Amino acid sequence: MINRTVLVVDDDPDIVDFLDMALTDEGYAVLKAVNGAAVPLAQQEHPHVILLDIQMPGMDGVEISRRLRADPRTSTIPIIAMSATDRLDATVRQMPVNDQLAKPFGLRVLFDTVARWCPTT
Repeated sequence: MINRTVLVVDDDPDIVDFLDMALTDEGYAVLKAVNGAAVPLAQQEHPHVILLDIQMPGMDGVEISRRLRADPRTSTIPIIAMSATDRLDATVRQMPVNDQLAKPFGLRVLFDTVARWCPTT
């Protein structure tokens, strides 16, 4: 089995801890970043999928997704945008992402969404 790696990018430590615990329990390796630190981490570690919050101080999710897509090293990594439903609907059309996850979300929705984009074999 492949070591499935998820990069979680969010400025809320409670959400990061929740995602880390839940995804680790499901067998994923979890990398964590805030804001623009996600770009060099993704370039270096090349995770299987990225969970990316839209609204963060400094570099927001829109800019991060654009930078990741512009770089050949990270352009093919699936990106799942996360935010409250109203922000997600208004912003996701501006973002080059593969999927979206409306906050708050349950574990089954989280696992199903990540599994859709992260290889399991």
